[in-house]
Amino acid sequence: MLFFGPAGVPPSADSTQEGVRLVSRLGLNALEVEFVRGVRMKEEEARRVGRTAADLGVRLSAHAPYYINLNSRDADIIKKSKEHILLTMRRAHDLGAKIIVVHAGFYSEMPSEAATEIIARGIAEVREKADGEGLSDVVLGLETMGKKASWGTLREMRNICSQVKNVQPVVDFAHLHARGHGSLRTAADFAKVIADFERFKAPFMHAHFTGIEWGQSGERRHLEVSAGSPDFALLAPLIQGKGYDITLICESPLLEKDALVMKNIAETGKPGNR
Repeated sequence: MLFFGPAGVPPSADSTQEGVRLVSRLGLNALEVEFVRGVRMKEEEARRVGRTAADLGVRLSAHAPYYINLNSRDADIIKKSKEHILLTMRRAHDLGAKIIVVHAGFYSEMPSEAATEIIARGIAEVREKADGEGLSDVVLGLETMGKKASWGTLREMRNICSQVKNVQPVVDFAHLHARGHGSLRTAADFAKVIADFERFKAPFMHAHFTGIEWGQSGERRHLEVSAGSPDFALLAPLIQGKGYDITLICESPLLEKDALVMKNIAETGKPGNR
C-alpha cells in the first residue's frame, strides 16, 4: 500500500491532532511528526494524536531533532544525541508511529569507515536501550543525507542495518539527487535506488521527497515538487505494486499541497489540482 503525507503539521492546522484530521480530510494517509527542534510533546498528547490517527487510517512517523551527532568529537554531544534519539522513540511509541527518522551525524574530518564505526556503536547502544524499555515496535530509521559533510549513504548504512535489528534506511530521494549533483535523471536511476534499498530486506519503505537545489557541497534548499529536480513522475510508476508498504513524506515548502500532487501523479500520472 502507498501512503502519502506531509513532513509536519500543515500551516492551517493549530495542533498535531488537527493536522492529522486535516490530512485525512484532504485524502492523504500519512503524517510525519516533526520533533526537529526538540521533543516537546507530552506522553498523553501523543497518545491522543495516535488514537486519532489510528481511527482515521493515517500512518504516523516521527523525525528526531536535527542537532544529533553520534560522531562528535565532544563526548557530551554524543551522550545527548543518544538521549534525543531515545526520547523520540518513546514519543513515537506513544504516537503509534512505526518509525523515527534520524540524521545520524557528521564525518567530523574522519574517513567514512571510521565515522561509520563510531556511529554504529551509538546506534547499537540506543537500540539496545530502546528494546529494554519495550520500544521494539519503533524502527530506528537512518536518513540518507544531502550534504557531503554529513554521514549517511546507503553504502555506509549497510553494515549497521545488517548487524543491528530494527534499524533501516530512510530513503530521501532529493538528498540522494543533491549529493550526487543531480544524479536521479532517469527512471533507471530511481530504479537503482529502489533496488539498493531492497537489498536491506526491510519490511517497509519510509521515504522523503521534494524538489531540491544543489551545489558542489550537495543540498542547498528544498523546492516545490513542480521544480522537477528530481522528477517525481519518473519515480511514481516504480513504486506501484510492490510487495511492501511505501510511505512518501513530502518535504517541499508546500507540504500537504505537494503531497497531494505526488499522490495524484502516482494514481493518475497527472499532478491534479493543489
